[in-house]
Amino acid sequence: MLVLEALFFLQRKEVIIIIESCVFCLFPWFPLMKCVCFQYAWIEKHLGPEFLEKIILTKDKTIVTGDILIDDKPEILGVEPSPSWEHVLFTACHNKHLPPNTSQRRLLSWADDWRGLLESKRQ
Repeated sequence: MLVLEALFFLQRKEVIIIIESCVFCLFPWFPLMKCVCFQYAWIEKHLGPEFLEKIILTKDKTIVTGDILIDDKPEILGVEPSPSWEHVLFTACHNKHLPPNTSQRRLLSWADDWRGLLESKRQ
């Protein structure tokens, strides 16, 4: 299975996609360390143990270099005012009420054309 094909299975993950490979950029919510353990276990189970080395735990995604950040958080703020990646909003229950933003692409679900989104960065 292609690495990018594996993203199809993700339902609500903060993911930075670097063309030809992917890095899982997870927000460590330390009051609930079980969440972090669950995220690691999910990635190992569905993608394989080799992907555990591709996990980045960070409270500031703006400092991670990439091409695309697919995230369900409507606004990503951090130290870097102009991150290297394009933020694509992934629709979730807490953000589906937000009106479309013409300056930001959006995935309504993994059934959307996420492959086309990635291809647009290869050109």
